[in-house]
Amino acid sequence: IPHRYPNIKFIVPHLGGPIPMLLNRLDQQGQRDHPGLAEAPSVTAKKFYYDTVCYGSKAAFTCALEAYGADHLVTGSDYPVLQDYEAYKETFAYIERLGLPKEDTDKILHHNAQKLFGFAH
Repeated sequence: IPHRYPNIKFIVPHLGGPIPMLLNRLDQQGQRDHPGLAEAPSVTAKKFYYDTVCYGSKAAFTCALEAYGADHLVTGSDYPVLQDYEAYKETFAYIERLGLPKEDTDKILHHNAQKLFGFAH
């Protein structure tokens, strides 16, 4: 679908779940099991966007950051589910505490979603 419809913007929840950890395996098995794939799954994955919902897990966040790059992470809140687990403010504040370069933090918290949805920034 992403190859046939390249203008669709996909946003995958929860940093893609296990996807960043499985990209190597998906690449190896994808070509073997589906020889007609237009591109490696890891290439396709880097065209999607991923929300930052991970309940403050630095390990999950840095895995996704390495797999997709800062340009493909957009803030997410898991609203209204999050209200039972953490303060709404914390869903964004943890990103500022990760020690990322300021440029990456600004992209993730402010600019990527604006770019994705075509808002001026």
